[in-house]
Order: sequence, then structure tokens, then C-alpha cells
Amino acid sequence: MAEIVSFKNVYCEGDVQLINAKNYFLFSFYARGMNFADMMRLRWSDITQTRITYARAKTQGNFSLKIVPPVREILNYYNENRRNTKYVFPILLHDSLTPMQIENRKHKILSQYNKTLKILARKAGITKNVNSYVARHSFTMCLCEKGISIDVIGETLGHQIVLTTKAYVPEFGVEVLDEAVEVLLW
Repeated sequence: MAEIVSFKNVYCEGDVQLINAKNYFLFSFYARGMNFADMMRLRWSDITQTRITYARAKTQGNFSLKIVPPVREILNYYNENRRNTKYVFPILLHDSLTPMQIENRKHKILSQYNKTLKILARKAGITKNVNSYVARHSFTMCLCEKGISIDVIGETLGHQIVLTTKAYVPEFGVEVLDEAVEVLLW
């Protein structure tokens, strides 16, 4: 979680590309690890005062997320800088793009986003390789570290089976397993 805080505190010097990359990453983290494809397609009509409701592009599963303060802050930023489209983030710049245009735009912006994340990570003093998927993994790891069960984590990520979620979580160290057994000793 310390690395997320470091990332959050990076000063972007008014650079829109840095600001967008930072916002996308933090939005993904605080919006239950929402992936880039779903963020790209997120519409203002998916948002109420308190919730975000959308269908995941990959699985078509329906999600309803509470809007937590960091997400509200990012939504407010994009609402104040709103473009004349139905989309929240300035990725899909027109409402009537073809599926091919959407896919091309996704690849172009995702590539730029990942390059910019490396710059932000360096500025934050993070030495790990950071890309768009790290927000989803970080969300998972932070929940795990807070003691949230693997089943609940899987549900928040929209995984159908727990094995998929386990791929995100490294095996527990011997200390964690020892502590788990000691819970039984009263």
C-alpha cells in the first residue's frame, strides 16, 4: 500500500499525459482493479451519485461499485474537463467509433499509458516494473494483506472460479501460515 501512496503523491507538473496515466492507474486500483478496456468504455450514464454500474467487456459480467472518495475525485476531474462524448476518460474521443477504431485506439493509448506509468513509477521511487495491469494486482494484494478472503477478492474482481484469483496472489510465506494456526490457540 505504501507504493500506492507514493504513486498517488507524484507531482505531474501539469503534464496532461502524466495526469491521465496517474488517474487511470489510481482509478483502476480504487475501482476494484477495473481493467483498461472497461475504463476506456466507461460512460457517464454508467455513473450515479454513489455507484458505477457497468458490464465487463471480457466476461459481460455486471458490476456495481460504490464510488469511494479517490474515485469521486478522479470523476470530478474528468467531469470538469469533460469532452463532448459519452465516455468518462479521454480515450475514445468520438461516440460513433467502429469496433476496429475502438480496438486501434485501445492499443495506441494503452501503449502510451504503459510507457507513462514507467515515468511515474520512477518519479515515485518505485523500482518494480509498472504497467496497467499492476493496479489490478496491487488491489488484489492489498486486500489480501488486509485479511480479506480469497473468495471475496475473487468476487470483487469478477472471477468465476477461485483458481483464477489465486493466480494473482503469491503463495503465503511460512509466517502467515504459522499465524493462521495460532489463531486456533486461545
